[in-house]
Amino acid sequence: MHELPQAADLAVFVAVVEDGGFAEAARRLGAAPSTLSRTVTRLEGQLGVTLLRRTTRAIELTPEGRELLRSAREILERTEALRDLASRGRAPRGPLRVNAPVPFVLHALAPRLSEFRQAYPEIEITLDMTDRVVDLIDAHADVAIRFGTLPSSDLLHRRLGCAEWRLVASPAYLARAGQPAAPEDFRNLEQVRFTTPTHINRLRFHGQNADIEPRIAAWATNGEAVRHLVLGGMGIARFSDFMIDRDIAAGRVIELLPGALDIPPQDVTALYLTRASGLRRLSVFLDWLETIF
Repeated sequence: MHELPQAADLAVFVAVVEDGGFAEAARRLGAAPSTLSRTVTRLEGQLGVTLLRRTTRAIELTPEGRELLRSAREILERTEALRDLASRGRAPRGPLRVNAPVPFVLHALAPRLSEFRQAYPEIEITLDMTDRVVDLIDAHADVAIRFGTLPSSDLLHRRLGCAEWRLVASPAYLARAGQPAAPEDFRNLEQVRFTTPTHINRLRFHGQNADIEPRIAAWATNGEAVRHLVLGGMGIARFSDFMIDRDIAAGRVIELLPGALDIPPQDVTALYLTRASGLRRLSVFLDWLETIF
């Protein structure tokens, strides 16, 4: 009779598969690759099957490995849920990995995350900042913050609120180029544009039948770079409210024709995996996120 695998060994196996190899999993787990390799070998001996085909450049799951991966994830999810259930009498605790766009982390989360920390000191937050849409499993994320219309997905989700748009320019730029009084005036201005997503560059005003297209001053691949170019007087740009409202309040930029943009606000949504849905630390974090909006 084979000895049953331990949950810790199953967690190592899942980590090696999801990270694409022993070296990357070892770096994330803070262990030696040889230790992880011995763990997987031990699993193979216990089960009497080959789980991974190892080459010098990659690993490949065998059919038995794919079957164990599916079962191991279910076991780990249930183990995590049991741990959470056992701690119901205590404050929520444990790690929570959050994936979110760079501007949202810098301008909405980071300035206020200490509030959450004070309320829940035993929850360990890890922030992954990226402007790319990532797979939650590949990113090892418990929850991801997304803006706009969601693609079709099996992921669970919770709407947190919405983000309004602001069209702004610096006082220095407006002193040089003139302040627009009507949508047509924007054709004489220069715009700092986002390379992606390009829809942020669209300027459609109420009462207009087509987009207004100012001259292009510069392109930038990062929202924070666009913001700094606008602060530096390069031109106009459109931002989400959470990203620019502090600059407006401080007088670093001026909002242009408030309320004139004919562009609906963006929904802000939290996506999470089924395995995380019952975790109290995720639930209280999502409740807190809603207060931001």
